[in-house]
Amino acid sequence: MVGHWKLSHWIRCWVLQFLVAGAPPPQCDYSMVEISEECPSAYNFDWQLYHEQLYFARSMVFSGDGARGSQEAVMHLLREVTRHFWFAFECPLAVASTYFSLAQSFAFQGRLRRALAFIHMGFIFVRDKGFNECTPWPVQGWDMLLAGRNLVSSIRPLDDQSVMPTMPQFRLPNQRVAIVSICAYGETEPVRIIGTENHQVYAELHGYDLYQVTEKSQIKANLASQMDINDGRHKPFFWKVNVVKNILEQTPRYDWVLWIDCDALFMDPGRTIDSVIQMYSGNNTWATKLGPRSFGEDLKMQSLRDRVQPLSPPEVSLIVATDSSGINNGVWLMRNSAWSHDFLVRWWHSDILQGPGENHNCSDQSTMQHQLLYDSSMSLDDAWDAVEAPVWVPEVRVAAQEHLQSFHAATAATVASREWQDGDFIKHHPGCHYYKPPCQQLYLEAHQIFLGKLQAMR
Repeated sequence: MVGHWKLSHWIRCWVLQFLVAGAPPPQCDYSMVEISEECPSAYNFDWQLYHEQLYFARSMVFSGDGARGSQEAVMHLLREVTRHFWFAFECPLAVASTYFSLAQSFAFQGRLRRALAFIHMGFIFVRDKGFNECTPWPVQGWDMLLAGRNLVSSIRPLDDQSVMPTMPQFRLPNQRVAIVSICAYGETEPVRIIGTENHQVYAELHGYDLYQVTEKSQIKANLASQMDINDGRHKPFFWKVNVVKNILEQTPRYDWVLWIDCDALFMDPGRTIDSVIQMYSGNNTWATKLGPRSFGEDLKMQSLRDRVQPLSPPEVSLIVATDSSGINNGVWLMRNSAWSHDFLVRWWHSDILQGPGENHNCSDQSTMQHQLLYDSSMSLDDAWDAVEAPVWVPEVRVAAQEHLQSFHAATAATVASREWQDGDFIKHHPGCHYYKPPCQQLYLEAHQIFLGKLQAMR
């Protein structure tokens, strides 16, 4: 799916071809799908039994155990199957449906941040092989996407409360910011020509240093961190980790780095990177539903407040944008902090890149999200969720897509997320194949919009 085609339009055309031909759309009889064939196990794990246990755990909501008993039973299954996270890739839809079951349960309880965290973790397994809508597992792709979209929309007003109002032209005093990208395509590829020019013009306009990697040989191994893109284990998606680690170690020191994919194009020349940093790191305290401190609070409330609103919260070190399906790491901001250096090492050396998880799709995004969300999402806390405290690690802030990256029309429709609109900072084109003319046209149109706005500023 490329260009400006909407997913809904594509589906209508797909159905229409059956109606015109006089043939009904293909039917699904998931009772004919054998779990053992869909999920053959190399580790003698009984996915058929797991399937039965999941349905039983879900049904407990209607028994004397109620919602709590059902939730605990499903959570037990998830812990067992993700204890070695790499193993869970042996049956992606089994794990996605388990996450989706938990998301439904927590959403019904009004614990929306926790529910969204489970949706985002579940999409790690959808991104691997996509959805097979004819499946015996209790999950459907569109249901999960709509759940993600609606939860993002519901949480957004709360997230906005912690965003610092900042003028687009704001500059951080005495802060050095670098832009980093890899455009290692052929020299004549439109995505490389347009992407590098767009990034260069924006960087020169605001005086940012720009690092553009156009050849694999430019990426030096980081021996101290044991990062080497030639190790035969890490796909090209991971090269960014090695590159950013190297630049953060340079002298003179950069305070912040913006990573931007080659097919992500600046669209608002008047907005500085500093303004986005200030918006999402100027306030170290997450917005929650915990009200102001009141006289006579009991010890239990005081303890919760100390955890949710510590006197010295950790500084924000990573700003990412999420869509309905989780992290898209085509654009992100990183502070040069001890936490960031440690995170980059953990990201590169993720232990989920083995067994069934060794060659899974979008592995750079799943490993990033696993490091940032898995442990905290599994640490259930009723009091924490009651005030909608954050589930992400405290060093992370989730930016609205319009402030970091919104998508071209086809991908926005496919993942039920934000399509680029006039005024959005960066337009990203994930899923649009760089060698196809419709995508090349999209790159050109986006860059022309940027140049037109730049001309109007002058």
